[in-house]
Amino acid sequence: MNKRVTKAITTCLLGASLLIMAGCGSTNVMDKYSFGNQVIQSGQSEITVALPYEMGKSTATITSNDGYPIDVYGSASDHMLIQVEARRPAATKALPTVDEFAMKSVVEFKKIKGDVKVDTVSLNGVPAKKVSATFTNQGKKFSFLQYVFLDKNVLWNIVYQYPTDDQVGADISKQIEDKIQVTQKKEG
Repeated sequence: MNKRVTKAITTCLLGASLLIMAGCGSTNVMDKYSFGNQVIQSGQSEITVALPYEMGKSTATITSNDGYPIDVYGSASDHMLIQVEARRPAATKALPTVDEFAMKSVVEFKKIKGDVKVDTVSLNGVPAKKVSATFTNQGKKFSFLQYVFLDKNVLWNIVYQYPTDDQVGADISKQIEDKIQVTQKKEG
């Protein structure tokens, strides 16, 4: 073989191996996102949520449709929608129970013929309802994961949603699913 061809092949192979070692062209979600944790406080309650990127907080004072003061955090990308809501009691009415709030989602998914499942999970010893669903909207299928729990008089509602056929969204979901910590501060 000609020295020039041999040198070109060697250079290409060396370049390809450097790209592989550097992770360029990787489809691994861990290479694309900087996973971390975000601490969120509402009232006397504090949680830590595993995320692929930081969420922003709505700066406006928000009242939910059912009349509760609510803190809203969220973030969206092409692959994933993440939303965290923290409801506090209204002056004239108590918060709904965890079961009541989770069942609202179940009812809505059944109305649109979505597949839905409800489990009870523990988040640092705090019982939570985990609603998993798939549904179709405008011809596109989505996967939905929701956690609802009560801590120190704050009703938390955490939602992850992504297009079901989006592998990056599915991989992100696997990395953050069930990774919610409820801070257990000792009294006194």
